[in-house]
Parts: sequence; C-alpha cells; structure tokens
Amino acid sequence: MILHQVTAADGTLLAVAEGGVPEGRPILFLHGFGQSHRAFRAQFAGLLAAEFRLLALDLRGHGQSGRPEDPAAYGDGPHWGEDVMAVRRALGLADLILVGWSYGGAVLADHVAGFGTEGIAGAVFVGACPRLGKAAAPYLGPAAKAHFPRILSDDLAAQESGAQALAQALGEGEEVEAATADTLSVPLAARRAMMRRQRDGAALAALDRPALVIHGRSDPVILPTMADWLAETLPQAQVHLYDGVGHAPFLEAPHRFDADVAAFARRT
Repeated sequence: MILHQVTAADGTLLAVAEGGVPEGRPILFLHGFGQSHRAFRAQFAGLLAAEFRLLALDLRGHGQSGRPEDPAAYGDGPHWGEDVMAVRRALGLADLILVGWSYGGAVLADHVAGFGTEGIAGAVFVGACPRLGKAAAPYLGPAAKAHFPRILSDDLAAQESGAQALAQALGEGEEVEAATADTLSVPLAARRAMMRRQRDGAALAALDRPALVIHGRSDPVILPTMADWLAETLPQAQVHLYDGVGHAPFLEAPHRFDADVAAFARRT
C-alpha cells in the first residue's frame, strides 16, 4: 500500500492510501466519522484490488491527515467537497467511482454540491448518512443515540467507552482497539463541529450518474430507512439490502460487498 500526501485548498495535508491495480478504474473510498482509510483494509486485500485502482482518503482531522486547530475547518463550508477535489486533481482520478460510507456519504454529497458530477462515473452509498443534523435525526439507530453523546462529552472516560462501543457496533472484531484509537485521535472540537453540521442532502438530486446503495438490514447506527430515502432521491439508484449485516457491510460481508461494487463498476 502506498500513502500519498495531498495538500487541500486551505493547506491541510490529506493522507490517501492507494493499492490495487495502477491502471485500473479508480475507486475512491470516503470513510465514516472517527475512522480512517484502515476501515477498508479488506478491500485492499480482496477481489477489488485485483482489478481496480483503490484509494482511500483519511478525512481532515482523521487518520494520518492534518488536524486544523480551528473548529470551523470541520463545520459547514466548502472544505469537505474541496478535499475530495484536491485528491482527484493531485492523483489524476478520472472516470471515478466514489464510495461514501456513513459520514463519508455526506462528504460525497458535499463534493457533488460543490463540483457537480463531471469526471464521476458512479457513486456507491454504504450505510450512508448524507443528511446531517436535524435532517438526520429520524434515521439514527440505537447505537448512534447511545454512543455519540459520550464521544462528544467532556469526560475522557466517557469518550473512550463511547468510542469503544461504536467500534464494536461497526463490526471491527479484533480491530476494536485500533478503531477506538482512530476515533479518539480526532480532536474533540472537530468531532463536535462535524456533528453540528446541518445538511438536508438535497444536493444529491443533482447526482445524474448511476448509484448503488448498500445498507445492512441490521444497521444499529444508521437505520435502513435511509436507503429508502436515497432510493427516492437519487435518479439512478439500485438498492442492495444485506440481511444480518450491520453498519459496515464491507467488513461484515466483504466478499459480497466487493462483488457488488465490482459488478457496479464494470457496468457503469
């Protein structure tokens, strides 16, 4: 795996992991709140890596990317969408498949809102939550309601227990400790700013490209009803609901996930 360093429009350094086949169609993964490119480790070692150029961005404030001190750098504003464009331009990503998981679905929506769909071949929404703030409230599952308040609290012990419980809810298995550390490495001010954002997801109506929606029927973080909203909002959406799978289908059912994404990318 190669780790690139890309400079965002505001000077933030962004880490981007790359693997797979250099000449393959690019697939860019956008991870969820408090996670990192490490979440997609199964894809970088699986079926997709044999055919596609795989890239995974560490969102600002996460993983090995930079951590601006100003909380405004994580709130509402153009920076989220601009970060994706900075990566696309720096690494020459054309005819791109974008994959947004959980909060990454909101970042995908930010990118479409700011830059349209030129150069994007298709989009995959995985347990995605492109609606934020009040608009997201009806779609939050029991794990989100139980764990996010602790992760955002002033109490360090509560933050740690909440991050650990979230990692377990994500199906991290033996990687719970690493996933917990990923969440706690995000500055508290950044976590709070991210969760204060207000997005209704309306910009996705402009996504005039094929879309694949993958959601676990047992998702305890973002309810499967979000997949219904995406199906109604996206002009060209195909929905796959995974029985017995939670918030991270790419970890819990990696072979099925990889096969579905590969098939989508081939026909798009």
